[in-house]
Amino acid sequence: MSAPTTEHPAAVQMREVPEAVARGDISAVMEKFPEDVVWYAPAGERVYNGYDGLARFFGHLQERSNGTMKPIVEEVLGSDRHVVAFLRITAERDDDRLDVLVAHFATVGPGGFARNWFLPSDSAAWNRFFG
Repeated sequence: MSAPTTEHPAAVQMREVPEAVARGDISAVMEKFPEDVVWYAPAGERVYNGYDGLARFFGHLQERSNGTMKPIVEEVLGSDRHVVAFLRITAERDDDRLDVLVAHFATVGPGGFARNWFLPSDSAAWNRFFG
């Protein structure tokens, strides 16, 4: 029998991001990132800077999916310097359906998750849907 483990605080914080996105609570999302956040994405602008950029990124996903995008946390691993979340993201628009696994890597800093990379398992499908 293994001893119970406690999840790293960075992992706990990262779990709250997709949960807030799913609720449409952009204010709660922003609390997890510093003002100078950098977000690298596979479609759209590709690099989003600051709170305005982050709001544009999430707004674009919601707009292109007609509000149907759902991030589901599958696993989160965290340390004092890095965190990675594996998310199942689904979305629908007209007759098009997206279902991909995404790895969200981030650096951990004093103000939150400073640099972020959002990497879908099927970039072609992601770009076709959200591009």
